[in-house]
Amino acid sequence: MSTARILIKHGDVRYRLLKVEAASDGSLICLLDKDPQPLKGGIRVETGKLIAEADLEKPVPYGRFSIHTTGEIHRYSGGQRKDTIHIEPLHQLTKAHAVGYFSIPTPERLDTYDASKHTADVVETLEIPTEVSERLTFLLEIGPKALKVATYGIGLSYELYTLVSRSAAARLPEELAASFVEAAALTVFDSRQIQKDEAELRFYQKIYGQGSFVFRENGGAYVALTSVPMARAPTMRVEFDGSELSIETIPFDAQNKPTHKVRFWIRDKGGRNKQHDLREHIRSVVFDARL
Repeated sequence: MSTARILIKHGDVRYRLLKVEAASDGSLICLLDKDPQPLKGGIRVETGKLIAEADLEKPVPYGRFSIHTTGEIHRYSGGQRKDTIHIEPLHQLTKAHAVGYFSIPTPERLDTYDASKHTADVVETLEIPTEVSERLTFLLEIGPKALKVATYGIGLSYELYTLVSRSAAARLPEELAASFVEAAALTVFDSRQIQKDEAELRFYQKIYGQGSFVFRENGGAYVALTSVPMARAPTMRVEFDGSELSIETIPFDAQNKPTHKVRFWIRDKGGRNKQHDLREHIRSVVFDARL
């Protein structure tokens, strides 16, 4: 998983605005990069009405969006799922799709950035003039890799798409003047246009070509993808160029056994080898998913 952060520079201070995490299947999690806090005096907007939230003493996270490879997008607030919308699958985006927006009362209400604590693979910064100390609203969009930033903002480019965070206008009721607000965009489709396993396979095949292949995760484990979804969760045999190497399958959760991949460790004479990329020693991979 890779992490990107978008900062706001206001005067001499850099604040954390958004954190974006890219998962191995091509999906994204985009969240307001602010430390969880107890919920006090919260208000939500529901069918055009303002509804008071129950106060919570336990710190709760701020808003976030999960953008899945299938094109399904969930909005979370206070740690709970609130909305779901559907756009084109991420491997075949043809245009910009609005995901939703984050709106903050003033730049100073964000948390400050410390490079030693808030690590990231990519850090981008938006500079806001010092004289601006008012509500800022940022629209999230996702589209093809060539997607341009239409207004002041930043685009994060990935293998097949670009995620844009750009300034936008927002008309909010006076009751929300001091609140952090997020909202999902309107849905394009009524349901998912593709199943999860097929979406992930098509995503990677568009990057690497047709067929099955093996990729390595940051923690040293491996994932082998089939060329098509199989009849049931597959087993796998791997032949290496050296007899000292073998695999140890990592089981998926019993409720979530995918039909298109196997996750595993490669073991050498010292056990699980998490340090070295040993894919060059793989001679063949054979899947079996017979009923």
